[in-house]
Amino acid sequence: MIALLRCIKSDFYKLRHTSIPWIHLLIPLAGAFMFLAYYRISSFDTVKKISGYLETLAIAFPLLIGIISGIVIEQEEQAGNFQTLLCNTKSKNTTYLSKLIVLLLLGSFSIILAVGIFALGFQTMPNIFYLKAAGALVIGNIFLYILHVFISLQFGKGASTGLGVAESLISALMLTGLGNRVWHFIPCAWGVRFCDYLVVEWANYSTSAIVAVDTKQGVFIMLFAICIAFAISLFWFKKWEGRKSYE
Repeated sequence: MIALLRCIKSDFYKLRHTSIPWIHLLIPLAGAFMFLAYYRISSFDTVKKISGYLETLAIAFPLLIGIISGIVIEQEEQAGNFQTLLCNTKSKNTTYLSKLIVLLLLGSFSIILAVGIFALGFQTMPNIFYLKAAGALVIGNIFLYILHVFISLQFGKGASTGLGVAESLISALMLTGLGNRVWHFIPCAWGVRFCDYLVVEWANYSTSAIVAVDTKQGVFIMLFAICIAFAISLFWFKKWEGRKSYE
């Protein structure tokens, strides 16, 4: 545990003079203020405004996760072909966990900031709603971080970014009727669907009971997939010795 905390502290220190902290600060701030400014002059009803913001946030995150994960892993590659990542501690999994935790913490900070600023400027909803929305986005993105760290390590920043673009497009499609039967099995759709269902539940639509059952099924599949992906990623990284081009 002490070694892990030291690695986390070291990873945050490495990022201190990069663009990563600013990306996680400025993008959510800019997004929240832009939507709040637009909604002041918009004639949309409250439900559409809130669902529109949360859906946009959820759709944007797969792309951002792909870019950020690629940049962070590329930093390790440029620092010595991953030797710091592979040889810095007695347990390789410690350095892997550190990278994953740092990315999750930064992503969670951005989500809380984006939702929190919007909540302060759009106080027509109870605070518990915004807490649930932030929690849904954080948990819904865990699998994506695990996936993109793997893709970035194995294939590089370009592959991670490209996958992020595809995931954002797919997550938007999953809001349509195309996603009704399959969204549970598509990780990039979890965040956007959970947020959409939160709005439906709050609005007391006639379909809220059906939505509650669908949400429970999605949560079960998501948590199971996260556990499996995390276990597999730990096993894989323990055996990983760097990209083949460096062997």
